[in-house]
Amino acid sequence: MVAAKRTLLSLILLSGTALTGNSTEYSSMPKSIVQSKQASLTQGQKVLGDEYMNELLRKNESIHSVTFATEVATEQQESIEPKADIHYVILVSDAMGQRELKHLFKSLSHRNDVSFVVRGILPTEKTITDVGKRIIGLIKDLPEVPNVNLDPRPFQNINAEYAPQILMYKGDSVVLFAAGLANPNYLKTEFEKGKRGDLGNFGSMVKISERDLTEVLKERAALLDKEALIADAKDKFWDNVAFTALPNATETLVRSFVPEVVVREDIVTPNGSVIAFAGERINRLNTVPFTQRLVVFDPTDRKQMEFVQSLPESPLRTKFIATRFDRSLKWDAVKSVERQLNTSVYQLKPELVTAFDLQVVPSIVTADHQRKVFVISETKMED
Repeated sequence: MVAAKRTLLSLILLSGTALTGNSTEYSSMPKSIVQSKQASLTQGQKVLGDEYMNELLRKNESIHSVTFATEVATEQQESIEPKADIHYVILVSDAMGQRELKHLFKSLSHRNDVSFVVRGILPTEKTITDVGKRIIGLIKDLPEVPNVNLDPRPFQNINAEYAPQILMYKGDSVVLFAAGLANPNYLKTEFEKGKRGDLGNFGSMVKISERDLTEVLKERAALLDKEALIADAKDKFWDNVAFTALPNATETLVRSFVPEVVVREDIVTPNGSVIAFAGERINRLNTVPFTQRLVVFDPTDRKQMEFVQSLPESPLRTKFIATRFDRSLKWDAVKSVERQLNTSVYQLKPELVTAFDLQVVPSIVTADHQRKVFVISETKMED
């Protein structure tokens, strides 16, 4: 038996290609909402216990006592391998009753080219896990395990509202289907005769009791409080944001840094002119003037905040850069510092540490264009 047949249950969730062409609303939803949807399903699984499932199975036993006749041909019970890219999908529903479903699964479980699909969840079910438990309860005692999937797409392909129905696929395309029937051999014979499309109704059917999983997920997503989800995502941002920390200065000094880069390969213009040769050292201050004053500090340190507030005015445009903020203040962390300095404050990034050779805080960076160096003033905070 093919390895895939050993799997107790294959749940095809509505993500990626499963929703392609069917749910444009879902693909345009914010990622945070989709993630919260999954979290909701997981929480539902935790809330429902085993006793709920046992009660659900007992209800299914009682309400599906009506016998249901399905035309399933008697076949030799050896494994039948798929031919080329032809395979068969049988649409089933809980409404058919446990006896009929077990009989159908047992009759065709040896066929590697046959799979069964369920459209969605019952009104009494809350999560996809509930569907899995229900189906496992039907197939766990069978000699061979059939391939059963939770997938609304085959139902959508032919707008099915009743079961059973059987679809013949060639690759990803439906070439033949019939209602009230679950006999792949019959479809194969008709296909070889040149028949295509809908063969008609060949037997009794029941109204499908499961709701389309696509529609259920759309409804549940629409009920989510999107504003609350976005606010929650923003709130959690400060728990995960990474800061670029620098140690406190242990002495007060002024040092210079030459911002040179080494050219790794020739830099040539489209007309063939060489701007720089490989191995040549280029001082960035020769090409890009630096007319700012950078003040890099840790605003969570009270003494550093007082130091920064006491800095004299400068003719240079000053940019304040923080190594970190107080996480406990959440989004007010930045605003709090900005209110105290009465100007914008930015978060330090690793690239700036490298570009200006930043080593400690607080540091003040300016440029000496005559010497073509950055001047870095480091100040130790007094106890």
